[in-house]
Amino acid sequence: MPTDFFGQLRRFLTDSHVYFALKVLIAILGILGFSLVTGDLKIAVLLSLGVVAGAIAETDDHLWGRIKNLTMTLGCFLFASFSVQFLFPWPWLFALGLASSSFLFVMVGALGQRYATISFGSLLIAIYTMLGAANAPNLYYQPLLLCAGALWYGVVSLLWLWLLPYKTLHEQLAQGYFALSRYLLEKSRFFPADEHGSQAIRHNLALLNIEVVQAMNLAKASLNSRLGQHRSPELARLLQLYLLAQEIHERATSSHYPYSQLEQDLKQGIVLEGFQEVLLQLSEACQRLGYSILVHKTYQHSRRSHWTLEALGDQLEFTHLKQHYPSSLLTPMKFLRRNLASINALLESAANLPEPQGELPALARAPRISWQVLRQHLSLDSMLLRHAIRISLGLVVGYGILQAFSLDKGYWILLTVLFVCQPSYSATRRRLVQRMLGTFIGILLGVPVLLLFPDLQSQLVVMGLAAFLFFTQVRLNYSAAVCFITLYVLMAFNLLDNIGLAIVAPRLLDTTVGCLLSYALVAWLWPDWQYKRLPALIARSLSANAGYLDRVLSALHQGRSESLDYRLARKLAHQADSELALAWQSMLVEPPKHRHFLELCFSLTWHNHALLSYISALGAHRDTLEAIEGLAEINGYLMQTLDSAALQITGQQANQPIGHCPVLSPDQSEEHLMLAQQLNLISRQAEELLALARQTRLLTQG
Repeated sequence: MPTDFFGQLRRFLTDSHVYFALKVLIAILGILGFSLVTGDLKIAVLLSLGVVAGAIAETDDHLWGRIKNLTMTLGCFLFASFSVQFLFPWPWLFALGLASSSFLFVMVGALGQRYATISFGSLLIAIYTMLGAANAPNLYYQPLLLCAGALWYGVVSLLWLWLLPYKTLHEQLAQGYFALSRYLLEKSRFFPADEHGSQAIRHNLALLNIEVVQAMNLAKASLNSRLGQHRSPELARLLQLYLLAQEIHERATSSHYPYSQLEQDLKQGIVLEGFQEVLLQLSEACQRLGYSILVHKTYQHSRRSHWTLEALGDQLEFTHLKQHYPSSLLTPMKFLRRNLASINALLESAANLPEPQGELPALARAPRISWQVLRQHLSLDSMLLRHAIRISLGLVVGYGILQAFSLDKGYWILLTVLFVCQPSYSATRRRLVQRMLGTFIGILLGVPVLLLFPDLQSQLVVMGLAAFLFFTQVRLNYSAAVCFITLYVLMAFNLLDNIGLAIVAPRLLDTTVGCLLSYALVAWLWPDWQYKRLPALIARSLSANAGYLDRVLSALHQGRSESLDYRLARKLAHQADSELALAWQSMLVEPPKHRHFLELCFSLTWHNHALLSYISALGAHRDTLEAIEGLAEINGYLMQTLDSAALQITGQQANQPIGHCPVLSPDQSEEHLMLAQQLNLISRQAEELLALARQTRLLTQG
């Protein structure tokens, strides 16, 4: 029992959300300690608001990069806060400055995610300044205190980073393995699955692939920010674990057979159960490896999966003797088992990774922002430009409402618009519901807390605990995060002016108005309904799949090379597939009248993921497969088919593909037969996607 307790405690403390919140808690505890000594609660509240804004604006980087980001953040915070305090006495000038600065801050996000995060924090600090601008004793009082709070948090975070330089990378890699575990768990449901069930599983896998791709992208960005610095054994090991996860991902997404036909063709439930059991054990192994990375423990691979794989191979041979399976069935099953054995071997190798010799493998880096890219954001077709206009307009309208109705605490309208209004309708709708729910629950909790704990010390403790809980949930559960920050605000205002209960009704009213304003902006001002985006997303995914397939076929029987070009082609295919699945998922929460061609889009999404999975199977075995006769012509036919589908789906004219699929011959070697069968499966999916593409011309007319 003690072991379980300490293990759970260790898991809790190493969770990225708790890890993030602990830094905030330490910073706020320092501020609360300062307030208890000096007795100046107003300064403490302003400093703590600066801590919150500084934490939200923080970006992951190495130590020197974090120092540069902190300097940039403080400069933006000081400018935003000082501008608000300076213009506050003149409402018309204030509204003009609010519109222009918020538009510029959002547009700065075109330079990259780092700048977008700092810009969001700057807008947040500006609204925090508005909350107390009327009572500020002088022009510099609030800007300096808010920036001092952000600086204090930055110092705490830098010390934390110096002590644990790779903690964030450990967490992101662990999340990648956890996502792979969930993917393998879902894939085990293929054994067995009928046609309808297979489609549902394919769709679920496409959605789970989003989580894998996102986690791997975060890990890669974190690695890239550190690989340019000094080399360390720990960083080299984490890079190897990242590349290992990429290989496992390719093998996990592989499909070797139309699984909906497998139960009928094999006629042996025990073999299907064997495949399912292996996948379940590999899923469990990925989970354990992720946990070991997270808590900095040595990974111990279980021998159980090795024995299960041996038993599966024996059972497959035994049933073949009884059933006399055709080579077109037996060969894919052998390669499927071989693929699962390779995943097992990769996981086993994670327990004792060798020290890499020479230069570390290179990772692809995001291209520099060019003027051509920036120019694209100056068109109304740009989601970023639309979002910038919506945010600036929403903040100005919210400011106009509070001025027109003389709302004393009406700046919560602006705060709600900033957090709720997202670039897309679906994301805004989710945020709207979450914020309303979180605010309501936070007030339900806050009122009895204010009544039961009227003393200063108790409310300070509740305030610090609420801030800590907010940051444990802000990236995980937005409703819970809003609940805790509402509790934090109630305590803060009660400590400042003894009006905690008095702001309950205004808080609810302002949140409601802000949510309705955000909804109106995304629903009426250039709404980007997903069915309008899907044609371009599908075309991009088809092109990325074609590029991945071309790389796989050119690498046949050339050894197990994980070159940068190959990894990049594979990454682009998975990235495009996850964006497509995410768009379809977002369509489900849009108004029914805008869910055009829902079934057609569902078919395109799962067929595209099936195509990617068949290409991945070729990639998984590319070092053992042998080229077949006429491969160049077959490759050309597949490229033409995928290219024609991409053109058709965007409303362009496309030529009929010329060529043929490989012919299966029973006297082919296993390697030739496996390649021919996979190319037939890829061809079948490509032709199906081309047929579906011809039905989507209406999509481009919506």
